[in-house]
Amino acid sequence: MRGLFDRLEADGPEPARRRRVLAGALVVAALLGSNAWGPADAGTGSVVWFGTADLLQCAALIATAFLLVWRSRWVVWAGAVSVALVLLGVWFDVMTVEGGGASYAALAVSLLIKLPAVVVLVALVGRGRRW
Repeated sequence: MRGLFDRLEADGPEPARRRRVLAGALVVAALLGSNAWGPADAGTGSVVWFGTADLLQCAALIATAFLLVWRSRWVVWAGAVSVALVLLGVWFDVMTVEGGGASYAALAVSLLIKLPAVVVLVALVGRGRRW
């Protein structure tokens, strides 16, 4: 992963390609990691709250992706907000599911999509602070 973050802030075709690849991965994580596109199992919580949290998570990840492609210094702030919202989403998804297959699905999405996205975002925020 270190090679992907090398010289993201630089000019030229190779850093631009790296920014687009990373931005594409963030958009995919936003779409796959969100429950907003499918039925939500909110347990005893409010469906509106969970839907809103998922939409905010999607918006933050997509905003981070666009700011990364545009080489904006605001990517640090958008990335930090994205980390907080994704971690909040992981907590809600894992803690509010009622069990059975849904709990395995929530755990799989959290482990395979959301937490790796958090790792990438933390690295991006750390690297972006030096831009």
